[in-house]
Amino acid sequence: MACELENRTGIVGSAYMRSVCLTCAAGLVAFITGLAMAQQPLDGEHAPTEDAGMPTVPPGALRLVNYVHHAGRVAICAEEVGPAIEWGGRLIPRTRVWIQDDTSIRRIATAPGTCDPAWSPDGAWVAVAAPDGVWILSGDLHVTMHLVDTRHTETPGNEFDHRTVSDPQWAPNGSRLAFLVSNGGTSWVEMIDARTGEALYNSDPETYEFAWGADSRSLRFGSRVARVP
Repeated sequence: MACELENRTGIVGSAYMRSVCLTCAAGLVAFITGLAMAQQPLDGEHAPTEDAGMPTVPPGALRLVNYVHHAGRVAICAEEVGPAIEWGGRLIPRTRVWIQDDTSIRRIATAPGTCDPAWSPDGAWVAVAAPDGVWILSGDLHVTMHLVDTRHTETPGNEFDHRTVSDPQWAPNGSRLAFLVSNGGTSWVEMIDARTGEALYNSDPETYEFAWGADSRSLRFGSRVARVP
């Protein structure tokens, strides 16, 4: 934004120029304030992670599915060559997750069908959704924990007894994880403790998307907010 000052002389001209400058300055402040407010997350949401650009397709993979950056590293979900995987009476793509940095790319050792990687806020862990549940892995891939197990110990009665998970998201402070769960008939959101896997909350059915609140204890489902102690 630029200010154009009319070249006038005398006391009246000086006063006029001061008035124009003050008006322009006020306009500039309002513009900057409005821009800053537009970049702030809405109540009940947190700011998205900066995207450093699309990574290359990992060696041997067909196409990218999704990916997320953090501090020079990128977790990549890509589809591999081969037939789809049958799980719970449904076919799911043969996806895998890779971790790539400036010097290497490594595929994590979870089952085919793993996807939806999500870095913890501090970058120490990456969560993934696999056919058998939710896993978290340390950033160096030396530690692996199976936090949520969706496998059945007995044969399910029908395809709707199978649960699949997707879209894991970390709380802003990294203490909790939430993710979508589907049984083939409906979907809902579950929240767990990110250290122990303890179940903390289940949403109502027919819930298909969510966002974390800034307090790391609340989840937003459209206009509705659920707060968990």
